[in-house]
Amino acid sequence: MYLERLVIDNIKRIRKEKGISQEKLAEACNTATSYIGLMEIYKNVPKLSTIERIANALDVDPLDFFKDKNKFPLEQEAKIQTKKKSILLLIEKELDTILHN
Repeated sequence: MYLERLVIDNIKRIRKEKGISQEKLAEACNTATSYIGLMEIYKNVPKLSTIERIANALDVDPLDFFKDKNKFPLEQEAKIQTKKKSILLLIEKELDTILHN
């Protein structure tokens, strides 16, 4: 049961983070919207082939659905720091452009 909930929770989280509706995800996976809705309330458990289709639709590695974010805080922190650095570099470049014009 732990893995089922973990996978479903990750699918739902990633779908929401990407701003994709249940309907659009269902469309991209060639399945019914009701299937996605029932899955997200733990009434349907996706088969591996469905997990693969969902991963493709969300443009993520299927293994991401099996990762417990709470067990990988250092990995997450490293990703956050990398993103922060990228954002700061973009801001710095934009400021340089503005100030030199």
